Amino acid sequence: MKTLKHLKKTAGVFFIGTLALTSCQENIDTSDLYTFTGETVSSLLSQSDSLGHYYELLNTVRQSSKTNSTIASLLSARGNYTCFAPSNNAIKNYLDTLRLQNKIESADFDLFMDSLKSESFVYDSIAKVIVYNSIIDCGSSEAYETAVFPNEGGTFILPNMNDRYLTARVQSTSGQKNTYYIQDDAKVTSPDNKVENGYVHYVSKVIAPSNATVYELLGDIEDMKIFSELIQKTGWSDSLTKYIDEEYEEEYLNNLSSTPIPERPDGLGNIFMPEHRKYGFTIFAERDAVFEEAFNNAGITSGTNVEKLAAYLEKTYGTNASFAGLTYGTTIEELQKPTNAINRFISYHLLPVKLPSNQLVIHFNEYGYDLQAHKQQGYANISVPVFEFYETLNAKGMRRRLLKITESKNSGGIRLNRKMKMDPNSYEEILGVAENIEGVLVDRSNLDGYETDALNGYIYPIESMLVYDDVAMNEVFNDRIRFDIAALMWEMINLGYRRPMGLYPNNMESLYFPQEFKMANIETQEGTIFNYLAAWNANGYANFQGDEVNIIGNYDVTIKLPPVPTAGTYEVRYGYGAFPSRGMAQIYFGEKGNGKVPQPAGIPIDLTKNGLTYGWQPNTEHDVELTTEINKNMRNKDHMLATRYTNYWGTGYTLDQRPNGESMRRIIYRGNMDPDKEYYIRIKSVLDDKNKQLFIDYMELVPRSVYDNPTTPEDAW
Repeated sequence: MKTLKHLKKTAGVFFIGTLALTSCQENIDTSDLYTFTGETVSSLLSQSDSLGHYYELLNTVRQSSKTNSTIASLLSARGNYTCFAPSNNAIKNYLDTLRLQNKIESADFDLFMDSLKSESFVYDSIAKVIVYNSIIDCGSSEAYETAVFPNEGGTFILPNMNDRYLTARVQSTSGQKNTYYIQDDAKVTSPDNKVENGYVHYVSKVIAPSNATVYELLGDIEDMKIFSELIQKTGWSDSLTKYIDEEYEEEYLNNLSSTPIPERPDGLGNIFMPEHRKYGFTIFAERDAVFEEAFNNAGITSGTNVEKLAAYLEKTYGTNASFAGLTYGTTIEELQKPTNAINRFISYHLLPVKLPSNQLVIHFNEYGYDLQAHKQQGYANISVPVFEFYETLNAKGMRRRLLKITESKNSGGIRLNRKMKMDPNSYEEILGVAENIEGVLVDRSNLDGYETDALNGYIYPIESMLVYDDVAMNEVFNDRIRFDIAALMWEMINLGYRRPMGLYPNNMESLYFPQEFKMANIETQEGTIFNYLAAWNANGYANFQGDEVNIIGNYDVTIKLPPVPTAGTYEVRYGYGAFPSRGMAQIYFGEKGNGKVPQPAGIPIDLTKNGLTYGWQPNTEHDVELTTEINKNMRNKDHMLATRYTNYWGTGYTLDQRPNGESMRRIIYRGNMDPDKEYYIRIKSVLDDKNKQLFIDYMELVPRSVYDNPTTPEDAW
């Protein structure tokens, strides 16, 4: 029996639809490869009889469909590679598993190689699974030795060549050396074999993350049977099978792959274009025991699990007018109605983004955070609370909802919908306050014990019931909702490119999105050159979470905002940095009319003018009275100080202390907003100069109860 804790890995084989096999390797330029005279990953492997099968595969599997160069030649070249090399016996066992699953006829390696060399698609796919999953190309970053492996079942910062994020765990025994495991049960038998272009770690098992979809994977977990049943009966299972956008595949292959990427005059560096557009999902799911405990605590003991949940939700929502339109039927027909309470309950557990465990929240440059220590030890030393807001999946026409993900010193891990009273001076949580909401704990402690990494997403167990009720709506989200612009770029996240943690493949530095790459929350018009920049190794990026959207051209871009939780008065703010290279833009705010947002939000904003224009003053000591005075003066000109939350690299200052106040928040709109309406920000260039930049860092939705609170003023963080 497979339980959530003890579910073992299933063999995964990538066939025609799984284009991730080549997504990291399509652009390899082999013309400038440097060959070492000393030991390399490839030469080390060639000397080991116990790794002979693996080395033979390396010499057969090509780097991509566009080159005849093999992976072995890549591992002979300059670079930083982390290689998890499976033994001959590990490969034999893997092939035998595939034989038992009737995917191949024989586990004999020589016969396998004969079929592979005859260009059998099935055998080629299997070989790529073995090879691509075993290698992490670390680019300009150091390869991984065991000293910097992620701990506690954490995830490596960079993906492998198959675009999958691997996990690692360590087993410590008193008086003995640590034992390391990759993907739970691939034991590292010979660690830290250092060569000139990386590290080789011998492993006891082929690393092959599951090729199942998140829904298929969920169905295999014994202690999540209730949640799996609910997903199936509500019909949400149909939404969780998508993986790749075939329309974009065709467009890229036929047109975009041969279209030059627009050159930029601002020295952004090497730019690349996404070859795929993928769908991805994250599921936060209650274990069966969590449901059973919740039902018992509510005094609900009779009926099926579906009937019990309906009764539980009816008690939870009570007579609150905000939930008056919900229905509680339990037939298949009723459960698949968007207004059904169980349907709404399930959809609130689903995100349209694929979030590995190290990206549930983004650690980069928050106040007090040590980036270098993170890179050296493989995990974050938490300083101030780190958070992100995502919109959950939603039935068309239903009220949209937010989910907040938080990690703090006191949270005990990742929590959903946590809200704590904060110290306005240190931005640390104040414990023991009655109105604190601890939130729902995400269980990451047992990631080494079961498969959570699906082809198109991740599954995370949660330790209590996650319900979007009046507490979430009126208390958790009655707060300043700050979101990084990248959090709206779901399609980019699903490609694994939201990572302010290193250069992209082939040392690329920024990502260009053509108009054909459709995004759910961002729309660009012709003439817009849209780039995303991340900056793990670029300490000069003084941006929230270390990334930005940087646009040039005759741009016209529209951004769909996340929903507000309740009707009321809000401020909508835009975080940006002013520099001479920026341009001037008209900002529009409101609902769409005839496909565009027609209502201007004030006069055009000059992105070249720093804070001195709007009343900024130096405040190196963070004097509270001076901060209040500065903000008052700046707000009179529809501006605010930048957040104190973000470190300004290399200076000891925070973002709001930058010389001359380059970083600011522009108040775009102040007025009524409705949770049943969709609001947009449109930004359009008003200059003829197509080389001037539009910079977007983060945005905020802030209720009046926060920005105009007479007893608890909004903090500077």
